[in-house]
Amino acid sequence: MPMKTGGRRGLITVYASIILCLIAGSALAGKPPADAIAVGTATCLDCHDEVGQMFGETVHGRAYSADTEDHHIACESCHGLGSAHVEETDPALIFNPGDLDDPDNSSRCVTCHTDLTAGNTFATAHYEVSGGCADCHVVHSAEGSLKKQSPQLCFDCHTDKRAQAGLPSHHPIIEGRMGCIDCHEPHGREQKFATGGDNRELCFSCHPAKQGPFIFEHAPAVEDCSICHDPHGTVADNLLVKNEPTLCLSCHPAHFHSQITGYDGTFAPPLYDGREGVSSLDGFKSAMLTKCTQCHGAIHGTDLSSQSITAPGALTR
Repeated sequence: MPMKTGGRRGLITVYASIILCLIAGSALAGKPPADAIAVGTATCLDCHDEVGQMFGETVHGRAYSADTEDHHIACESCHGLGSAHVEETDPALIFNPGDLDDPDNSSRCVTCHTDLTAGNTFATAHYEVSGGCADCHVVHSAEGSLKKQSPQLCFDCHTDKRAQAGLPSHHPIIEGRMGCIDCHEPHGREQKFATGGDNRELCFSCHPAKQGPFIFEHAPAVEDCSICHDPHGTVADNLLVKNEPTLCLSCHPAHFHSQITGYDGTFAPPLYDGREGVSSLDGFKSAMLTKCTQCHGAIHGTDLSSQSITAPGALTR
């Protein structure tokens, strides 16, 4: 239904109000005035003694303790010069690095963490979505990297990955045996922040037996592990994106034996005298359309021939 003129104007008014609120929120973010001067950490601790004790246990606190020359202005190195805030006790007169709406939030961090700029931190989706470092880091935390709790921190935004981590086949993330940052670099540097053509190298850092090179190779295993596996979790076993034989049949035609009508009745297996076998008309279908890896066990590649006349590299061992 076409929108009426008044309705369109009302919608524009709503959008304009939202934008003005965002601008106003940024403008009201705490910031020391230009004429503020340093008052020293001891003055800050007169009111913020509990925070000061916690800060002493953090990486930041230990770094400042080791540098006696700068220790007396430790708080103001991140929060800005505090004279106006001390006089007026007004939060608007001091900078809070945890304020996500303040554009200075990240620039304060990279004043010391200069390596982050080299990693194109500001071009990553994490920085753009969060609006700053404080969404993932707590400055007064006693954790080594000042992170909020992980992997719950990652799951707060990546809810689809939280669901996958609980599927029957998954990497041991929720069990605490590994974390998201073992495979992902949130600052966008060399480790895997996003999918790309070098997935195999990351997988081989834990699964070197699958690397090869092999004389008889499996094409998708050489190209990209994620063609067959989803590392965040799957219903199928071994992190396979589909169960067998559906996954195999998405590239390979059905084995010709599956189209042969089987023998209906009992028979004597030629290699096992005295035993009685039972076959059905669908026996070949059951054998060939259940799990391909029952015969093709060396699915990632092998140096041994299958000794087959028709397919000498059939990855059967």
